[in-house]
Amino acid sequence: MQISYNLNFVALSVLMAIIGSYAVLAFLPSFTQKENDARFTALIMGILMGLTIWTMHFIGMKAFTTTEEVNYDIFITILSILPAALGSGVAFSLLISKTMKPPSKKRLLISSLILASSISLMHYTGMAAMMMHARISYNYFLVILSIVVAFLASYLSLRYYINLNFLRQSRIEKHGKIFPALLMGFTISLMHYTGMISTNFIPDSTLSKSGELLLNEYHTSALAFYCAFMLILTSLFVSVTVGLQSYVEK
Repeated sequence: MQISYNLNFVALSVLMAIIGSYAVLAFLPSFTQKENDARFTALIMGILMGLTIWTMHFIGMKAFTTTEEVNYDIFITILSILPAALGSGVAFSLLISKTMKPPSKKRLLISSLILASSISLMHYTGMAAMMMHARISYNYFLVILSIVVAFLASYLSLRYYINLNFLRQSRIEKHGKIFPALLMGFTISLMHYTGMISTNFIPDSTLSKSGELLLNEYHTSALAFYCAFMLILTSLFVSVTVGLQSYVEK
């Protein structure tokens, strides 16, 4: 089974990961010092991070091309959003304490594990949505490697979250948020494509790809561009909001 990647969609998927990461990092320092407000904002930004990860994954799947026609089960595709959004939201909000002090290393590791688990679950649930005349098998060494990469991405994301939200004089804030956003975006993308490399597709004509609730090639293209557009729009809104708030505070 011949497999290739559309480099335009690969580049777009990485760009979406970077843009979404930047939007999350841009909003985090604007937390108030009230626990409930901070926890709620952390939850919302965590969900935005989860949707960023899912959008990157879905566009990355659109970059995947093969000689075999691939459809996607709508129910499983939508279901795959939940682990990323909920896991990211919980991971971010878990770092907020009543004292509003930086979380302990233990809490950081727990949050990173939750986020990494949600990213990995989202990815492999999304893979299960693929409907085609082929069976999927995995190279488990690479699967484990992709989960390790997900953990590293999670740890870096949450570590930058702590630095930006609590350590206002850190080097990260002085040098802006572009570098951490680039790092987070590339790391999240690396997890996805490591997961894709771990996947083997074995042709099997006995498997069915028919059904009433399937996304075909045209549907997936439209959804991919819609997700990218909405993520860019949301990121712009967040950036403008943060900019206006900073201007008012001055």
